[in-house]
Amino acid sequence: MNPREVEDLLVSFLTLLLLFSNFEIRSMPLVAPAVVTAFVFHELAHRWAAERYGYRAFYRRWDTGIVIALLLGLITKILTGNAWIFAALGAVHISAPYMLADREAFGKIALAGPLANIVVGVAALGSSHFVSGVVGDILSLVAGVNLWLAFFNLWPIPPLDGYKVLRWSPAYWAISVGVAYSLNLIV
Repeated sequence: MNPREVEDLLVSFLTLLLLFSNFEIRSMPLVAPAVVTAFVFHELAHRWAAERYGYRAFYRRWDTGIVIALLLGLITKILTGNAWIFAALGAVHISAPYMLADREAFGKIALAGPLANIVVGVAALGSSHFVSGVVGDILSLVAGVNLWLAFFNLWPIPPLDGYKVLRWSPAYWAISVGVAYSLNLIV
């Protein structure tokens, strides 16, 4: 990972940390594990899946998305007391001259992020039933944020992951979005 990619991940992470903590500094230590597992693991899963196919992949932040997210979050926090979360802050960029021709690889790479969220979300949800107190609350938050991010990213709207998965395989898309939706109902 090069220094720019680390910086881009860190800026995006800190933006999401502000939003998910509702701009409350005291909440940040409790929210940080959820944002790390939901956002960073999601993006790294895309990156690792792309590299598995032999593609060069790296995360790049989207500064316009970060500004939109912060402004929207601040405005909704002021108006309603709760920040609305806009989570399109960047993406893993994949470079290979033949990438667009391999729809299956592109679909599987897109599915890797939401699948990482589902796995982490289910593990955290299951674990949260065995502990209580602050640790149980953190695990519940990790589950909720991961499962929400999986479902959000599976919407079939460009440039979200769901659009790419649907283009590759409507069946895999339907199953994954159905699982993500169902798990969100549990949390």
